[in-house]
Amino acid sequence: MAKNVEKAKAKKLPVEQTEEKKDEGEKARGRHNEIRDTLESIIIALVFAFVFRAYSAEAFVIPTGSMAPTLYGRHKELSCAECGVKYAVGASDELIGKSGYYDPDKKVTGAYCPNCRYYTNLRNASPFTGDRIIVNKFPFDFGDPDRWDVIVFKYPEEAQTNYIKRLVGLPGEQIQISRGDVYARKNEKEPFQILRKDNLEKQLSVQQLVYDDDYPPREILNYDWPERWSPMAQVSPNETKFQNLKKSAWEIDTDARVYQFQGSALAAGIRNLQWLRYQHIVPRQSEWALLEENPELFKQTMQSSPPQPRLINDYTAYNDYSGGLSKGSFKYDAAFWVGDLTVSFDVEIQTDEGEFFVELMRGDRHYRVRFDIKTGQAKLYYVEDFPNPEPVEVELTTVETVLKGKGSHSVMFANVDQRLCLWIDGSEVSFENKTEYEPPVSPAPRDGDLAPVGIAGLNVDFVVSHLLLQRDIYYRAVEYYQNQEYSGDRSHLWELLWDPAAWSRQYEDHRQQVRFEKLSDDEFFVLGDNSARSADSRLWDNKRKAERRHAVPRSALVGKAFMIYWPHGIPFLNDGRGYSPNVGPLKRFFYHQTSPGSYPRDPYAKLSFPFYPNFSRMKRIR
Repeated sequence: MAKNVEKAKAKKLPVEQTEEKKDEGEKARGRHNEIRDTLESIIIALVFAFVFRAYSAEAFVIPTGSMAPTLYGRHKELSCAECGVKYAVGASDELIGKSGYYDPDKKVTGAYCPNCRYYTNLRNASPFTGDRIIVNKFPFDFGDPDRWDVIVFKYPEEAQTNYIKRLVGLPGEQIQISRGDVYARKNEKEPFQILRKDNLEKQLSVQQLVYDDDYPPREILNYDWPERWSPMAQVSPNETKFQNLKKSAWEIDTDARVYQFQGSALAAGIRNLQWLRYQHIVPRQSEWALLEENPELFKQTMQSSPPQPRLINDYTAYNDYSGGLSKGSFKYDAAFWVGDLTVSFDVEIQTDEGEFFVELMRGDRHYRVRFDIKTGQAKLYYVEDFPNPEPVEVELTTVETVLKGKGSHSVMFANVDQRLCLWIDGSEVSFENKTEYEPPVSPAPRDGDLAPVGIAGLNVDFVVSHLLLQRDIYYRAVEYYQNQEYSGDRSHLWELLWDPAAWSRQYEDHRQQVRFEKLSDDEFFVLGDNSARSADSRLWDNKRKAERRHAVPRSALVGKAFMIYWPHGIPFLNDGRGYSPNVGPLKRFFYHQTSPGSYPRDPYAKLSFPFYPNFSRMKRIR
């Protein structure tokens, strides 16, 4: 087998970029890029060439953000100056088409924090090259790839172009995208079945940040902006609506981000749950601007007209930036409600008995796990409010867990793809598919989705900390733009997220369900993780006049993405910017060209030195 080994190539082989005839200037640029790339990756590439000596492997560079956040294309990285969250924003729009030259008029000038939406100026921030990955071509010699694998293939419209996406549809299936989820069936007599990730590590790898409570925007909170986690109670048993509690068993330390529940002190026999619930109260740019210009007026405004919670949407910070277009800024519209959520936290149980609840709302149902502290049993079930006159409880399963008696644990609870999942102390709890469920009668959001996550207890004392809320990918069925015009009510979906009923009425006009023709026995269907900005099976042209424009033939498969072996180098010295010489021939090596031999008016470094490896992103690709 060793005789057939092809060593991993360290040279840049862009994915989603065609090879075209280059003029002398482009050739010169290619030589400089090759030198730069070699300096960054030669050592790592040689190591992996040795590791994969028994396999056929190839190195690729990711140029675009169609697979973000799993894989980064050309991007900028930053830490929010307000809350401290680290994140990345795409910068591939700065380059001119397929030539790869830098366009100063398309410079990405700023980004918005996924945690608090604070704007950061990036005009002087240097971009990083996309992730360098190893693609293993060996597995396809013995069979097809598995569903949800990240694969490289030849773009059906241009055979010389490599694309990288996540494999979703298998041969012989018909694919449907509906309300952000993907479904499949083998023939028209069967109903469509939702496609779940059997490997939950893949599920965790694609989740995106909604809110990390360890990184609160303290400045705006000091001026009476509402906390996102607060004590609440259900308005009535048959309403999916919650209201704030002025007095409760919850004690909150906003400085330490610790939430203590004193349930043992409540009167015996009380069964009304006092929840700590999340509300998606996200500052807008106008509110940040008011705070910076006139803090006292901002505080008065918060007191007289508090901001309202909104539905959690498919916001992706990687797509949201200023600049990026010659005639203004790129407009990213996160318009769609996402009900598939995952909450994680640490909990310290302080009594030997009682009940501990975690809830994820979605539409008419309360999806819950209830821990019996005395026995350690965890019951997974849902309570359905509609269309029943009284709430109906449906048990899915009950299992034994280690969350028993006093002690500290980490808990993660997810409701994704019509299935409940639970992790305790980092270990997945096995349910043998017993927590999969059929969807409710109505798929629309309700008022309860304005406070979709809750933690509560009965006759128990506990402390919760390190609250983290994430969401699943929302697969868009068709393209949606902020400046698109619609018939009837012309309000945009993103403007209606505070009103679930109005949002639902408007949503029906946006064709977020589509079915594709059935795949043949030699075809596959692929999607990008960054669904809002991915050219994948949903949107391809059909210049080749294929019977199924969305299909990837088996013959086009190249390999399975295995590992990010070199994300990029992190500059240090010079206040973390490193050094980029801009004189003589070194300028061509360290700075962007707008065309052969020319440079932008404002020097914009593409490489700084010295740097060290970004070890945090060197990982297996799930």
